Amino acid sequence: MVRYIRKGKKTHAKDENFDQDNVGEEKERFQVSIDLISLKTLTDEDIGFTGEFYFKTDGPGNVFKSRFPHSGEIKLAKNQTFTSKADMNVWSQFETIRRGEDSSITVKVELREKDPLIKDEVIAEQEITIDLPQKTKYIILQDKDEQTKAKLRIQSTRTRY
Repeated sequence: MVRYIRKGKKTHAKDENFDQDNVGEEKERFQVSIDLISLKTLTDEDIGFTGEFYFKTDGPGNVFKSRFPHSGEIKLAKNQTFTSKADMNVWSQFETIRRGEDSSITVKVELREKDPLIKDEVIAEQEITIDLPQKTKYIILQDKDEQTKAKLRIQSTRTRY
């Protein structure tokens, strides 16, 4: 009798499956995401201090809600810009539709400023309609005075998984 010796830890999951298309021939799956490219403020939100910003998003059907960053805030002083080399995902979800059928989803994005003394203020908000599929597009989310601006990238990428 020959025994095979496996080195290392057992890393597979119970009932693990590597089928490439779990949705079938008649459906397509998309990864839909909204990423933060940059955030800039021209004002002092808290006089003499830095402004503490965060995003809240509300996906379709009020099921997929998120907050970015998950804990904490993005702190910016007057005339300061926040950028990152890595993609900073504000919201994402997988969406499955019938092949050849055009579909879209609507996501509400809010830019908020945290204030320890009063309720957090909504600086800017926008409802974004994302078509499936669509090319990558960029939008500017800004307050009514155009003092605080966030550049967002919206993607709808076809995936096989």
